[in-house]
Amino acid sequence: MLRNTFLHLPGVGYKYERLLWESGVLTWEDFLSAPSLPSALDGRRDRLRRLVEESVARQETGNAAYFARALPPREVWRLYADYRNSAAFLDIETTGLSPYSSYLTLVGILDRDGYRGFVRDDNLLDLREALEQYDLVVTYNGASFDLPYVEHTFGSVFRHVAHLDLMYPLRRLGYGGGLKHIEARLGVGRPSELSGLSGYDAVRMWRMWTMGSAGALDTLVRYNAEDVASLPALADLVYNRSAEKLWPDLPRVEPSPRHDIDLPYDPAIVAALTRA
Repeated sequence: MLRNTFLHLPGVGYKYERLLWESGVLTWEDFLSAPSLPSALDGRRDRLRRLVEESVARQETGNAAYFARALPPREVWRLYADYRNSAAFLDIETTGLSPYSSYLTLVGILDRDGYRGFVRDDNLLDLREALEQYDLVVTYNGASFDLPYVEHTFGSVFRHVAHLDLMYPLRRLGYGGGLKHIEARLGVGRPSELSGLSGYDAVRMWRMWTMGSAGALDTLVRYNAEDVASLPALADLVYNRSAEKLWPDLPRVEPSPRHDIDLPYDPAIVAALTRA
């Protein structure tokens, strides 16, 4: 999809992009080899050609952040197919809603190799180095919560990556509400008995852990892992349905296999939280 995109070029909006597609210029390669462009753009062909050549070079070096800055915010989903193999699906747990009055307890990352949790007072400080390997970060409601929270703790650790917040394109596709509500509607939710737990329960699990409940931390990590495990399927849906609405011949992605989350948890902790 990225190589079908022209919106990141100065002066090229939705109208001119569609005009290019309708004239047979569907990709950057088509643009560079076309003998002429639609008349509305032909006068700027040399400048646009240089920018398309730069786009090819930036894409080949994995510079997703360049395109995320150049695209309209509502079109960042177009990066997903090109960068999903170097993406971090990320979700955080905290002791409260504001980083000024509470703190990070856990950052979970799912990538093509599986899940990894970064836990406060254990390996949380390894997060900065871990983030350096990714080109794209995918979250749900991360723009207003997860990323600002992490950067309050670690500084500008996301400056080199693109960010796709699935909440906004899902809303445009008719899927509003919280993550668990959307998971249930789309049938991509967590299959375990932890499905009844909430973000407030995550706060309580951390508190239980600090007070000596041995199984609470394992249960918190498992809860977080199940949160991020649904994000690839939601990102696939966002990409495919958004592309379909935009232009019927744009490429689709094959569904991502759901990662098996086989981490330990304490059923007694889950039962206690569910009863409360």
